[in-house]
Amino acid sequence: MIEFIGIDLDGTLLNSQKKVPLMNSKAIEEMERSGIMVTIFTGRSWIAAKGYLSNISPDIPAVFQNGAYIATTGSHKALRKLVLDRKSAVDVIEKARKYGVFAILFTNFTDTPDMIYEGQLPLKSSYMPYFERNSYRLFKVEDMAKCVSEYVCEIALVGSLEKIKRIPPELKSKNFTMILNTMIKDEAFVEFFGKGCGKETAMEFLLEKFDIDAKNAAFIGDSYNDLEVLKKIGHPIVMGNAPDELKKIASFVTATNDEDGVAFATYNYILRSE
Repeated sequence: MIEFIGIDLDGTLLNSQKKVPLMNSKAIEEMERSGIMVTIFTGRSWIAAKGYLSNISPDIPAVFQNGAYIATTGSHKALRKLVLDRKSAVDVIEKARKYGVFAILFTNFTDTPDMIYEGQLPLKSSYMPYFERNSYRLFKVEDMAKCVSEYVCEIALVGSLEKIKRIPPELKSKNFTMILNTMIKDEAFVEFFGKGCGKETAMEFLLEKFDIDAKNAAFIGDSYNDLEVLKKIGHPIVMGNAPDELKKIASFVTATNDEDGVAFATYNYILRSE
């Protein structure tokens, strides 16, 4: 029996137009009426995700920035903050410069502008639509390292995954978590968070809080940053638009995000599970 479910946003609950389809909204309501606790697990910040939280119970915490920040959706009470220390952050920035990888410094969890960069935006990048959507959050500086305070929320790197993978072994501190968020063709979006970050540790945190066994938990996701949490729960549900690597571990593969995949999973698997 499923008692708790986490749902990813982009590529999962949201369609390709970044909207929540009506069928998905109704499915969430149906799950909640059935007594299932439903919440959001997203790589987005609270700033970027807050407009999509109206369907979620205000008393149930949601997970932001891949688990770095957990807060209730209504009162916005913060329950967990995992931060990246100053030395680690500056080290990542310096290594990104060394390998010619575009970096973004996320300064805080709740206020804008919160995304600092130096140099020029990568205009030919596959992630330019992301930068354009978040233009109100961007702030350009001459030296990003000088903007690092005692700690930061995260540093995101965009570019060749081969180059980015060279960075962790060269970092002086190992007090970080590196998460591959997405891949578009050969271009990666990789994030460096504080140690212990991840949707899987966020799931463990919430299941303990609500005294729910992992075998009675479900998760619906579509991307690489969902892989570890899908491995941790009893009901891993994977979107039809997800990479094959995720589909291989799924208990149920649903329709795509443009085919109301969350709703399809709700009526064809979740509400039927015993």
